[in-house]
Amino acid sequence: MADYKPVEIKINETDKQEPVHLDVLGMKLDLPNLNSTDLPIELVQMILILKSKPMLSDEETSQAMAVFLAYFQAMQPNFWNKLRLTDHAMEWLTGTVKAWAVESGIDPKALS
Repeated sequence: MADYKPVEIKINETDKQEPVHLDVLGMKLDLPNLNSTDLPIELVQMILILKSKPMLSDEETSQAMAVFLAYFQAMQPNFWNKLRLTDHAMEWLTGTVKAWAVESGIDPKALS
C-alpha cells in the first residue's frame, strides 16, 4: 500500500498586497493585486508570462486579453455584461487591464 505524504506550505502573509480599486464605466471594481501572493488561479499563468517578458507579441497580447475577459466573465459578471453592452468594448477591456497592471505595480508596456 502506498504511503502518501501530506503537503505542507508556509504562508507568507507579508507578501500579500492590497486589492486594486478601479472605477470603469461607472462601475466600482475591487480587483486582486496582480503582484500579490493571493493571485487568483485563473490569472497565474498569464501573469507569469507578463512578468517574464518586457513586451508581448500581438498573439500573446490577444491571449492575455482573452484570459482577462474570461476572468471578468467568471469573477466579475456585472462588469463583463457592462463591457458586452458598451461601444468600444475591446478598448475598455484593454484600458481596464492596463490600469489594473499599473495599480498592481506591473509594467503596462508588456500589454502594449
